[in-house]
Amino acid sequence: MRERLAAFAGIWLLPALLCCVLTGCGLFSFKSNHTALAQTGNWEGRLNLKILSKPPEQFSANFTLQGSSQLGELTIYTPIGTTLAEANWDTNGATLSEGSQKQYFASMDALTRHVTGASLPLPALMTWLNNDGDLISGWEIRSENLSSGRRLFARRVNPLPQLQLTLILNPP
Repeated sequence: MRERLAAFAGIWLLPALLCCVLTGCGLFSFKSNHTALAQTGNWEGRLNLKILSKPPEQFSANFTLQGSSQLGELTIYTPIGTTLAEANWDTNGATLSEGSQKQYFASMDALTRHVTGASLPLPALMTWLNNDGDLISGWEIRSENLSSGRRLFARRVNPLPQLQLTLILNPP
């Protein structure tokens, strides 16, 4: 009898745990889009960043982005919705928070140079989030509007290291 009970429990344990985990993912929500910062710009979705260095590095995560190139906040989430890192910037500089560690930078250019090996043209890239923007020197950018949101693919070819950034934006 105990063997049958153990086998029965084993059959249902994994699906029950999976249901609990997947249900728990829905409990984590992104920041409200009703903040003053979000009124200037508010996007969420998934990002994939590949730095084509030796050895290559790759990172994928969910994100929210609020604000503008002058004042904003980017939050990166784990697959279960907890905050992995947060970048805040304004005209006085930028802060990168990872858990209890905070790093301060003179600008978002300096922060992105620290993270990716070269500056990201934040103002120009942000113009591409809603509509196609201007060409950016050293970059190849293309975008497409999908029924499920917007996809943006940006590839930095110069300066090295090359990098590829793909954003899948949820519909507004």
